[in-house]
Amino acid sequence: MARLVDAHTHLLPERLAAAIRAFFVEHISGEAFRYPSAWPAARAALAEAGVERCWSLPYVRRPGSASALNRWMAETFGSDPFVEPGATVHPGDDVAQVADEALGSLGLRLFKLHCAVGDYPLADRRLDPLWARVSGSGTPVVVHLGHAAGGTTTADELADLDTLAGRWPEARIILAHCAAPAVDESLALLRRHPNLHADLTPVVFDVAPLRPGALAGLEDRILFGSDVPNVAVRVEEAMAAVRALGMNPSHQALVLGGNADRLLPPPMMSPRSSVR
Repeated sequence: MARLVDAHTHLLPERLAAAIRAFFVEHISGEAFRYPSAWPAARAALAEAGVERCWSLPYVRRPGSASALNRWMAETFGSDPFVEPGATVHPGDDVAQVADEALGSLGLRLFKLHCAVGDYPLADRRLDPLWARVSGSGTPVVVHLGHAAGGTTTADELADLDTLAGRWPEARIILAHCAAPAVDESLALLRRHPNLHADLTPVVFDVAPLRPGALAGLEDRILFGSDVPNVAVRVEEAMAAVRALGMNPSHQALVLGGNADRLLPPPMMSPRSSVR
């Protein structure tokens, strides 16, 4: 059976997780969510569903919050072999300082940018110090491009990603949700830019609307994700959607876990950092 690595979860401080859940309940549906927002319960649910490792992706709404959140991620999950803690930054921060701290003393190995939550364009030049740093280190950056409250992305919003991928060809950029529902346009971008990847994370109620064969030639750049805990699709249902794409077993194994482990190999030593 293929190893399952979930490259898109949000195990976050409980006050922040509760606030995010309250936003979704207000703007989408109070009955939608299948998982508790508190991170210990969400972590347990992932393990119960068969996930062997997950990436936890933080994000911030305003400048000045990223450093404290990154420190919490490192302190909480730095010695947890199940959770790969990520970092984040806002373009209004001292981006170079936040990135240096996250990738240096905190020992974090992954970044998340959420354009809707932070209300900024992906190609914001204030983020250039981050892109310069990750381009040199190979650090993956997951980007949520769409600005809709429900998490969706429109085809015209992909222009920023096209610009960014061309500007930073050595950066390992992972497009969250495969930009659903604009999946055809996002896959066309992946074919133009070899540094781009995408995850198949559902958008609240819906898995990515992909046809069998749509990923042909891109199987080594597609990752599995669940969006636990803020999702109405169960992990098992998201896995079934991947299997329904009709890929051969080796390609399916890449998508379900192999690609995530290649981009971000499991740490050989614990803890990741010296944060106390």
